[in-house]
Amino acid sequence: MNELEVIARLAPHLARRGGDLVIGAGEDDAAAWREDDGTFTVATCDTSVETVHFDLGRQDPEDVGWRALCFALGDLAAKGAWPTYGLSSISIPRRWDEEVAERIYAGLAELAEAVGLRLVGGDTTLAPEHGSLTLTLLGSTKVEPRPRSAARPGWLVGVTGALGGAGLDWRRPRPRLEIGTRMSIAGLCCGDISDGLLRELDKFAAAARVGARLRLDAVPCVEGAAPQRAIASGEEVELVCCGPAPLPRELTVVGELTDEDRVLVVDEAGREVEVADRGFDHFA
Repeated sequence: MNELEVIARLAPHLARRGGDLVIGAGEDDAAAWREDDGTFTVATCDTSVETVHFDLGRQDPEDVGWRALCFALGDLAAKGAWPTYGLSSISIPRRWDEEVAERIYAGLAELAEAVGLRLVGGDTTLAPEHGSLTLTLLGSTKVEPRPRSAARPGWLVGVTGALGGAGLDWRRPRPRLEIGTRMSIAGLCCGDISDGLLRELDKFAAAARVGARLRLDAVPCVEGAAPQRAIASGEEVELVCCGPAPLPRELTVVGELTDEDRVLVVDEAGREVEVADRGFDHFA
């Protein structure tokens, strides 16, 4: 099974949207509910696994902690929420040096302080082989967040910045919290691109039962990144946002949602481009 198939099997056992729950299971990477004061709490959970998401042989532990939190914060940014509280659970293998876990937490704390997140606890456990770090984050927003399932055919698709930089040793990226807030206020439906732009559009398609046409020539790329690599590049901090035309000028329009049942990549002439890599799939 791929990731979307796994989620489809698990979602029926979880809470669905209704009442105060405005984003439920299977609709997005985050959940959200309405508080008594009319604000909204957004919650997300994200796991980083050694050898899959990080490699202590080539990364400093502080950078591992920073990056893990940065990409988890992307789920809050996509819903226009500002971080409030968080929990961190770490599984530590015996082969790690004694200071590794502490240094990972130092990186976590550094970014948390920069964005106003309060890390208030968590859990520790022994790992049999590879370490892992799981973050549960809460954020708050005054604007009702829109799930992927709210997207509609005919909406434009835009991105918040250039893609393809994840493979260029970008050790300490910053989450796009400010622009995520502005896009939520503008009424857009956004998602983070931590698994790649094309993979995120696949998730939009599954949640909203739409298709998409992604224009390869319109995708903004960092210097040195080829377009086909940029649309599949994981560990991106940028957001993809969908909404009726016109989109805010801060976004680069890269395509549109359709009523077809597939996500296509096309060239400047509208011809379909065959793409071998659609981004990161946790179960591929």
